[in-house]
Amino acid sequence: MSAPRDTVGYRQMNEVVAYSDDLHVWVYYDQTDDALRYEAYVVDYNHRGEPSTLAFVIDEGVLSWESALGQHFIANDLRASGAKQSLWTIPRHTKATLVRAEFNLYLQLSEEDIHSLHRLFAREERRLKRRNRTRWTKRLHALGYDVIPSAY
Repeated sequence: MSAPRDTVGYRQMNEVVAYSDDLHVWVYYDQTDDALRYEAYVVDYNHRGEPSTLAFVIDEGVLSWESALGQHFIANDLRASGAKQSLWTIPRHTKATLVRAEFNLYLQLSEEDIHSLHRLFAREERRLKRRNRTRWTKRLHALGYDVIPSAY
C-alpha cells in the first residue's frame, strides 16, 4: 500500500542545522597526551525543541602549540610532562584522583587564571568555526542537512 501524496516520508525532508546555533566546537587540553584538541559537533533536540544530546561529531583535530592558546600554556608552564606510554600508568579518572592537583590542571590554577584560560578556549572555538565554515558546511550538506546561518 502506498502512502498518501500529502505525507512526507523519512528523509524526504532534510533536517535543518543552524551553523551559528547548532554547531559547536569543544576545545580542550588533553593532559594524558599533552595535546590541545578540538571536536566540532552538532547537538540534537528533544521533543520540546530544547538541546538534548550530541547528534554527531563532524570533525576533530589537534591544535598547534603556536596558537595563542598554545603559547599561553607554554608561557604559564601549564603543559603536562609528556604523553604517557601506557594507559596502565594513568590513574582512573575517579573522584579520588580528580581532587588531586597533580591529576587535575584546574586545581593548580587560581580562579582568575581559569577565567583567562576559558576566554582563550572560547576565542579558539570561534576561530575554528570561522576558518572551517566552508568545509564543515559541505560535510553537513553531504549528510543531508540544510544549513542556515542562524535560527535567530
